[in-house]
Amino acid sequence: MAIVRMQSGQTICQAGDSLKELYVIGEGTVQAAFPGGTLMLQKGDVIGIQDIRSAIHSFSYTAATDAALVPYPFNSLEHLLSLFQSNPNVMHLFFSASARLSTSLQKQFSELEAAAAQKYTDLESTVKQLTSELEAARLKCAELEAELETNVSLGFDEDMDSDEAFLDISEEEDIPELSISNEEYEDLPDLIDASAVVPDDDATEIPPELTDALSTILNFGNCEEELAERFISEVITYRSMPDKDSTQDSDRSFRNKMNNDFYKVYKAVFTASLERDTMPPAVKLFLQFGFVDAKLAGAGNSAYLMSIVDSYQGEPERGVYTFYEWLLAIYEGDKEPSRNEFDLDYPAYLREQKNSGNISAAEEKHMLTSPIDRVYFELENVFPIVNKMTFGRISTFCPLLSAHNLAKPLPQSIVTPQKVFHTIEEIKRTDFSAYCRETVYTEESIGIVREFLQVEVLPDVILMPNAGIRGAMWQEIEGKRRTTPSRMMISVIELESIFQLMVRMTGEFRWEMCKRIQGAYWNNIAERSLTSEYTDYAQFYKRNHDLSPEAKEKIKLNLQKSKNSIKEMFIRDYATWIMYEGNGAPHLNKIARGILFTYCPFAAPLRQKLGSHPLYSNLIERYQMQINQKLHHLDMVCNKVEKGGFTVPEEVENQKAFYKN
Repeated sequence: MAIVRMQSGQTICQAGDSLKELYVIGEGTVQAAFPGGTLMLQKGDVIGIQDIRSAIHSFSYTAATDAALVPYPFNSLEHLLSLFQSNPNVMHLFFSASARLSTSLQKQFSELEAAAAQKYTDLESTVKQLTSELEAARLKCAELEAELETNVSLGFDEDMDSDEAFLDISEEEDIPELSISNEEYEDLPDLIDASAVVPDDDATEIPPELTDALSTILNFGNCEEELAERFISEVITYRSMPDKDSTQDSDRSFRNKMNNDFYKVYKAVFTASLERDTMPPAVKLFLQFGFVDAKLAGAGNSAYLMSIVDSYQGEPERGVYTFYEWLLAIYEGDKEPSRNEFDLDYPAYLREQKNSGNISAAEEKHMLTSPIDRVYFELENVFPIVNKMTFGRISTFCPLLSAHNLAKPLPQSIVTPQKVFHTIEEIKRTDFSAYCRETVYTEESIGIVREFLQVEVLPDVILMPNAGIRGAMWQEIEGKRRTTPSRMMISVIELESIFQLMVRMTGEFRWEMCKRIQGAYWNNIAERSLTSEYTDYAQFYKRNHDLSPEAKEKIKLNLQKSKNSIKEMFIRDYATWIMYEGNGAPHLNKIARGILFTYCPFAAPLRQKLGSHPLYSNLIERYQMQINQKLHHLDMVCNKVEKGGFTVPEEVENQKAFYKN
């Protein structure tokens, strides 16, 4: 087919034109213009790929530089599918181009959405300010009119200054490159009605139970008078700050002092709750959401929280905890305290304190089993750090629930157990063994000496009392037992995609769990494992003859984006594996794809779906051969057990089902 050459500035096609040909860019760059923005298409991108269903161009295309285009006639979608079947390379090229375009459009949409939200916030603030000034002017006029009627002269300054209270919501960290829509999670049947509308602040009265919430909270916690007075003053000051996210040193210092007092109050209130049969609504909202003041949270948000205060809860029996429920589980001995920031568990921390002379041997023995001391360790060594991590904006962090931090309506952003369970199932539909660990099973009485079986242990998910944008995979196991749940923390009011956060944390869990199992050999390529193979790949990619120069350059950029952290680069690749490759949209190079498929294989339905795809067929075929060998071995074990007159153990049957998945 003849190559079409375009000069810089020349129009290729206009929005509204019929789609008669798809052009693959062979050389140069092309600008794609659409209402609201532009995109720059590069070599390998396909002009018109997003319009194959409508057969009408939605973008206008202009050659940004001299360009060479390879045309592919387009008659219908069926014609294009026929082309794909006869030429898999073309299909791969078109799919890759479509995925890149989707990612670019999603990024632009997110930026436009954020800009629009900021404009709306600014406009709303301006309108409120002007309304306030107008009301003040009316009052002045009324006063003046009254004075004139009584012949009393009045002098006033006509050049009065007015304060401007513009809201500046700033994001310090980069928005993650990989994102998907979370609408499906917002529409789940839930204890919270996802279609509920938060009442408007201006049209809503503060619920009477929350009119003096802060005093209720402080009185409930029997807080010391000095702490109570100081915290009240801090909350009032914070509430009146025109820029609550100011990064000036004085404002940061103020927030740090207020945050420290918040944790002191939280500790006092939790302690008091252990001695009470009931808690006022304000106290419940404080412990679960960081709520302290209805005006700070907004009247509408306060009214909505009041409507769910008695129904909102986690499901600890299935591994989802509100932070208050998590502290109760530690207090009651159902859960061990988490490791601190230095990766010390509670016994190791006490041992270090004793060796340093901070506590005696008797105190160590008492604190080891003291329920309240176990909780205090969690509150003092873990809570402040994880709360800030999940909040996500480190320099402007404040745990107090404030309306200015709520970028989404509460009914959509409050995390519930159902949303967490659904997200975990979605991840398992791609990576079915994501939360499985290998254990040794022995039952010599029926002839089973030693079998390696997989056991699924779902994570404990703890909902931190803040409105945040990040997740924290805090530890991969509890204590030293490999069959205990990992601990993943997210904000109870989550402003980002729960799916995206859980995917990242699951990737980190896979990495850390492999390191735990491999021990000192986690990066030794002589001992094949996920971490050793991926580390070898990341360290020596420049010498790898199976990688193209373009692939090597991409790895270099990925390492730079990951701040030269191989673990972070793996987490990014894992997210790509789940979000793109799991949907049949190749984004990884063949080496990374091979490693991910070996250690994070697709579930059976997905393997069947992708079985004919040229990029996956060999991987799936090799994997299936390995599985068949393992199933054959288990069949022999089962036959041996049955011939001995015994029943095959459930654990062995479960392993057969695991392989078939």
